[in-house]
Amino acid sequence: MNELKKWARQILFGDIDAMYASSAIAVNPELMGKLVAVGLPPPRGIITAASYPARQYGVTAAMPTARALRLCPDLIVVPPDHDLYRRMHLRMRETLQRFFPAVEWSSIDEFYADTTDLQTRYPDPTAMGRTIKEALFEATGLRCTVAVATGKTVAKVAADCHKPDGLAVIEPGTEAGFLATQPVKALPGIGPKTAAILARAGVRSIGDLHDPRFEPDLRRLWGHRLRAIQALAQGYDTEPVVPDRPHKSIGHETTFDQDTADSALLEKTVHEFLGRLTHELRMDGLAAGSFRIKLKDWRFRVTTRQRHFSKPLNHDSPMWQEIRAALNSLVRPGTPYRLVGLTLGDLVPASPTLFDQRTDQAIAAMDTLIERHGSGVIRLGGLPSE
Repeated sequence: MNELKKWARQILFGDIDAMYASSAIAVNPELMGKLVAVGLPPPRGIITAASYPARQYGVTAAMPTARALRLCPDLIVVPPDHDLYRRMHLRMRETLQRFFPAVEWSSIDEFYADTTDLQTRYPDPTAMGRTIKEALFEATGLRCTVAVATGKTVAKVAADCHKPDGLAVIEPGTEAGFLATQPVKALPGIGPKTAAILARAGVRSIGDLHDPRFEPDLRRLWGHRLRAIQALAQGYDTEPVVPDRPHKSIGHETTFDQDTADSALLEKTVHEFLGRLTHELRMDGLAAGSFRIKLKDWRFRVTTRQRHFSKPLNHDSPMWQEIRAALNSLVRPGTPYRLVGLTLGDLVPASPTLFDQRTDQAIAAMDTLIERHGSGVIRLGGLPSE
């Protein structure tokens, strides 16, 4: 048997298949084999997530529940259960700790691990991926798609096109060939609007981004950013895995459809993240002692800024001033950014005297509304900044 050749760099990416809907099925066997979606009832409710069988009927996230039921009359709509999702996420973290010394969670159901230094222990990436899938299923009852590649971008694209319950290994040297056949919208950072513009120009696959025929149109669209995007389309990606510690941080990040130098948009996005994250903290009885801002510019360069609060906090009003100042100190005027993220760290149990009784009651009432109707329904002002 030939010895497997070590990779110079190896990244594993995992994506839990339809986590919200799958979690509901995992804890309720009566839903097994049924068409399931997570959401709130008509007339004003929307779908949060749909199982893969339900998606075949056209049911998608953010769709009005009334429309989803017209498309799929047998659809079973279950309400969101954030406590369940947190329990599942905790089990996933505990499971992955047994295999990897450090994991980056890009969302509650997606993770990266740099396995470059683990190849002696796991010499076969296919066997390693299979082991991770089986371990996560045993711990949670949830299926996971896993991909292994030399960079985060290729691993993510490979997982997306092998879902659900897939396993993909993109060997070193094959990245460009693999990416070339994928639709251009599969490349992270190319959203629906940009994909539509590219389609009108005849650019439909990632490989088309290198076709000289489309060079003038691509240069008009992206200007000096084109070379960085073409490099990513070839599989050149050195973005590091940035690990977080279990129970020590939570975060959100987003990649914009088009790079933006609009500082107001960056502020608005981070402020929305803060509202969601502080709600999660309060639901878990936690407070954050620090925060980290992450930006990725048009050249795919990542910069961060980390600060500590004077005391642990879990409401956005007293936190926003420091976070906003850190964001503004990190942004370079005129520089287009493709990604922004916020992480709250150094999590500790929230003090029962964090706010006065009247404020506590107001925050509790707000959290009840958010749980029922979503994070965009209400904001609470008037809290002290310190």
